[in-house]
Amino acid sequence: MTQNTKICFSCCNNKRLSEEHVIPQALGGKLSAWIYCVDCNSQFGAEIDSELIKNIQFFGTALDIKRVRGKNKPYDVALAKNGTKLTFDGREFKRKKPIVKIEKDGDKIKYVDVTARSEGELRKICSNIKKKYDLFDEIKSFEEKHPGPTDTVTEYEFDNEQIRRCVAKIAYSLLCVKLPSDQVLSNAFDEVRNYIRFGAKNHLSSANYVNTGFMTDGIRPLHKIHIRLNRRKNLVIGFVCLFGTFRYTTLLSREFRSALDWPGIDHTIDPITSKFIEGNPSFRAPELDISDVISPKHSKQQVLRALAKGHEIISNYHSSHKFLKIETE
Repeated sequence: MTQNTKICFSCCNNKRLSEEHVIPQALGGKLSAWIYCVDCNSQFGAEIDSELIKNIQFFGTALDIKRVRGKNKPYDVALAKNGTKLTFDGREFKRKKPIVKIEKDGDKIKYVDVTARSEGELRKICSNIKKKYDLFDEIKSFEEKHPGPTDTVTEYEFDNEQIRRCVAKIAYSLLCVKLPSDQVLSNAFDEVRNYIRFGAKNHLSSANYVNTGFMTDGIRPLHKIHIRLNRRKNLVIGFVCLFGTFRYTTLLSREFRSALDWPGIDHTIDPITSKFIEGNPSFRAPELDISDVISPKHSKQQVLRALAKGHEIISNYHSSHKFLKIETE
């Protein structure tokens, strides 16, 4: 969908706008606005949104989140015991591809072992093998059983350059929705706009597990964005948390001047129920320096503990997904 020509909050040109979800709708985001032009929106989708979605969308699939459009996509895992590739659609595991083993003795076929994903696929594979090798023996089959629990392994990234730019866009997009347009389009936000569009040698965002404990309630896998103005230092700082697990900070401006102080801007949603959560209007986020935002001093152990806690929240929150237990290694 597109709208009439207006100023794009990204490139600042007068262009036709398209609808932008502040948090990608593929992750359960619901808040949207007409703030970016078609070109910028397409660029963001291909370059930075896709990287974040590719890496953490499997949480949405596992929790069966309600998307605005499209369906939750199955994701790849591997059996921990032998590395067999599987896909998981949120309800059941399936082999990623069939396995065909053929043992020969010279030109003679000793045996054929086929593991298929469905009866139809099994019949098709066996029919092709019989035709190719002129086999006439009866085919015997049985249903493969996997008594639980099924231990699987999957890998993902939650902090790289594209994801950091995406996090900056998430926080900046909320500013576009909440602040007057003349303030957002001021020079004070040029740096973060350029960072989102083009990247930079010096990043403005980072995963942060030392100054962001307030971003999760420890109970629900919430998405949360919080923006704090520090008038004394002319700083605008964005905090972003996804699925109550992945926590970031971003430097939105280092030279924003305001005659008035304004309370923290907050947006919190439960991506499973699609309900917006009201925040405390008097809450004030921690007052951070620039180094606290872009170079947080957290240890590997702190990050792993926080991820493990977030995975525990995801595992336990939704009653229909009690079978899902996620552990961090």
